[in-house]
Amino acid sequence: MGEKLSRDIIIKAVLDTAFARSTGATSLADIANTLHIKKASLYNHFNNRQDLIDQTILSCKEYISEISFIPDNIDAVAKKYTAEAVLKGLVDRYFKMHEKTPLFQIYTFLESEKYFSFEAANIVIEQKKRLVAQTEKVLTALADQVKVNLTHETIPSAAMWFCSGLNDLLNFYLLNRKQLVMENPQSGEGELFTLPQDDKLIEEINTFVDKFVVLIR
Repeated sequence: MGEKLSRDIIIKAVLDTAFARSTGATSLADIANTLHIKKASLYNHFNNRQDLIDQTILSCKEYISEISFIPDNIDAVAKKYTAEAVLKGLVDRYFKMHEKTPLFQIYTFLESEKYFSFEAANIVIEQKKRLVAQTEKVLTALADQVKVNLTHETIPSAAMWFCSGLNDLLNFYLLNRKQLVMENPQSGEGELFTLPQDDKLIEEINTFVDKFVVLIR
């Protein structure tokens, strides 16, 4: 291995290997092979496989806790554009963030681990809560500009409904993207967004936003 082995490099290898094999099917030998090192070298950084998985989950938590899919100037954006344009733009941003490295790998890792780890499950739950809270800010900004017919009392339930549908679409979208990535390994790290888009699914996502706006206008 050319670069010095570190905790972060090993965790990245865990995510990459689990992305291709699933976490349950990923062994220490698989991770060592990905790094082109001897398995024994992993014990210089982690006590055992479970410690490595636990530390990977913690690293994922640290990474996604810093992510926001809404811009800092959401009030100005809501003032300038229609509700459809604002929500479609933010949904597009949200989806593109998740199909790039490392969030793509982190998302699929946590979604698979949430059934086996309370910590991973809690991270997924907290991330969904953050998404709802950020959506509430967007809807509040649109309501303040009279772009949607929502009150401060109805915004939380509207945001929760929107995010529920959004997460279902994201799961299906990333499932299709992962299949495409696995079929095109030559795309390479950081190049996932260059793969062909699923126009039908994109149209379905835009239709979802349009119908949501009709309901809250």
